[in-house]
Amino acid sequence: MSSRSTRITAALIAVTAGAGALVAAPLMADGGGPAAPHTDHHQQPVGNPLAPQVQRSPGQGANVGVGATLQPPDDPGARGAQGPQGPTGAPGAADTRDTRTDRGYGRGRQFRVNCEFVKSGMFDPIVFPGTEMAGHNHQFFGNTSIAFDSTTASLVAANATRTSTSCDRAADGAAYWVPALQADGTDLTPDEATISYRAPRGVRRVRAVPAGLTMIAGDKTATTQQAHAGYRCEFDAPGTALQASPPTCSADEDIVGIVTFPNCWDGKNLSSSDQSHVIYAVAGARCPTDHPVAISELRMETYWPSDGQAHTFTLSSGNTAGLHADFMNGWDQAALNRLVRRGGHR
Repeated sequence: MSSRSTRITAALIAVTAGAGALVAAPLMADGGGPAAPHTDHHQQPVGNPLAPQVQRSPGQGANVGVGATLQPPDDPGARGAQGPQGPTGAPGAADTRDTRTDRGYGRGRQFRVNCEFVKSGMFDPIVFPGTEMAGHNHQFFGNTSIAFDSTTASLVAANATRTSTSCDRAADGAAYWVPALQADGTDLTPDEATISYRAPRGVRRVRAVPAGLTMIAGDKTATTQQAHAGYRCEFDAPGTALQASPPTCSADEDIVGIVTFPNCWDGKNLSSSDQSHVIYAVAGARCPTDHPVAISELRMETYWPSDGQAHTFTLSSGNTAGLHADFMNGWDQAALNRLVRRGGHR
């Protein structure tokens, strides 16, 4: 995936080299020269952080390690590292577990896509459709055609040849976005986003998100910890509670913003101004009769660089507790349906 090319300016990283000597390396801004070594977001750091990294072509994603076998991006069996194994709670329960290292889901109960950062923009085609320069600055992943006037249909059309996506599954033409994370008032350029499509424990039959669906998860007005959104450091231990503001993470790991989307759909509406067409399942219960369709639970993890220093963090939308994320379904629906079926969903 992309290197950590934009960092918090003027900070230094101390990295271990040779026989324990510390070498200071400057953090570079865009165009400022070679970036710091990029740690694969799908494994804990091992050995010397300056060791050569596997080279990846665009769209290949970060699910590749030394000696790994590359599978075609659209092969429904290409799930990358088998995922965690999810929370022991019922669907809809607050999930603070690390999706990469925890245990609990059966094999094939989820699949994931890794999407490179596409661009920033002060527009929101869900909240302000067709309006330029509206709302707050967002950071977009996935469909490279995303614009102020995008629709789910335009996303599908743009990626018809599977060349308009930054994701490692070329059939994923969806658009995903979050507010920009700021350190001391300066936007941080994200490294990537990982989106897990999951069949939560306790749900026997889960459908793929339907064609044309849009969703927003998280409350941008929140001032305290949300049940379905928060932050952690990249290599926090499984089970580490999410926080309402980014913690101070070490220089060799990223800050991770995590948002989990609703997983119960009303079966009728593909969008709504108040997002009432989708809700979270109540812990310990199936989807209610007014939202009877259990759909894949999307969990979006956004990775922003850290320099190991303390900073005042904000979001472009305001308070960091107001972390939220948006989704517009631009998938090749047939490919998504196959992935869901072969991924353990029904």
